[in-house]
Amino acid sequence: MYKYIFIGLTLCFYCSCRTAKKQHHHHHHHSHQHSTHHHHHAHDVPDHSQTGQQMTNTGKEFIASLSKEQQTALIYDFENDSMRTYWTNAPTHSQSRNGLAIGRLSIAQRNLFHKLLIASTSSQGYYKIWAAIQGDDELKREGENRELPSEKFFGKNQSLGAIGYYISFYGNPIQDKSWGYMITGHHLAANFTVVDGKATFVPMFYGSDPASISHGKHAGYTFLPNERNRGYELLQSLTKKQLAKAVIAPKYPENKFGPIDFQGPGAKDKKITNRGIRGDELNSAQQKLLWALVEEYVRNADFDVAEAWLDKIQKDGLQQLYFMWMGPTNGNEKIFFRVNGPSILIDFADQRTGFDWNTHPHTIIRDPSNDYGENWLERHIEEYHKH
Repeated sequence: MYKYIFIGLTLCFYCSCRTAKKQHHHHHHHSHQHSTHHHHHAHDVPDHSQTGQQMTNTGKEFIASLSKEQQTALIYDFENDSMRTYWTNAPTHSQSRNGLAIGRLSIAQRNLFHKLLIASTSSQGYYKIWAAIQGDDELKREGENRELPSEKFFGKNQSLGAIGYYISFYGNPIQDKSWGYMITGHHLAANFTVVDGKATFVPMFYGSDPASISHGKHAGYTFLPNERNRGYELLQSLTKKQLAKAVIAPKYPENKFGPIDFQGPGAKDKKITNRGIRGDELNSAQQKLLWALVEEYVRNADFDVAEAWLDKIQKDGLQQLYFMWMGPTNGNEKIFFRVNGPSILIDFADQRTGFDWNTHPHTIIRDPSNDYGENWLERHIEEYHKH
């Protein structure tokens, strides 16, 4: 519900452990406009329903289905930060990946891979991740049906589709309390981490090209239906005075967000400047649209992870949540928007491709206070060093 501003992913800055602990003990809501409801926090959820527990159980099953050679290719050291936090959205022919190609898994292994993914996400998160891969299959078909303007760059389509998406593990759920896995390919980088039973799924980059299927029996099917819409709905609700604050550039920043380096893979400690309009400068109807936009992303996580994150965003307060827009405000041209606060960063870029009939959305969600579970890991190390 929009009334909760909590979020269940993890973004890309650090928050001091002291601040995190203080927030943990000090629960108060800055927004008087939203009544609070009782939410079930992660510790209220039965063990078997907790995302971290389900991920660990299904992760073990997936690993057990692999040969020794596959396990060696799949599993990296959790402490290997440069590997664990590095990803790119370049097609695999131009940038190789760690781990195993999903398209080369056996049917039995692929079933267990899907079981792991379902355990790690909500229904919408699962479908969006798979939509990124399906969209790439569609791009591959398009490339086979006509000359792609970027045919050389795409290596004649060889690396598009499910064959170009990889899964890699960092740590091993069979023996490690802290572990994670990454799914990465041309339009996806999903980073899942479990630390002491708590789960996070950020940073998560996803996109699609084309944005929808343009022909045949599936014409009109849209891979990422609402990310852009939620941003536009909020923008269209703003008054002239509010637009003057929210829109910081009339044109899309061509040189700033390329299709390959969108938001800089890794970019763990990137500092975000607060720009745009603040949540407490919106009226209550507009705030509902802001929360709907936030939830469109945070609820890619399963309910326990999502509600814990949304709770954190709510505690940060509306006065620390910003909405910023770059580009035209009236139609289907290239645009960029951002929502950011101490515990959330959403970036959305709608680009054009060589095909003039479709848009090419790229988007990312991060938790500046806990990307890759970093804050939890710091606290874990602190706790263990005390004993």
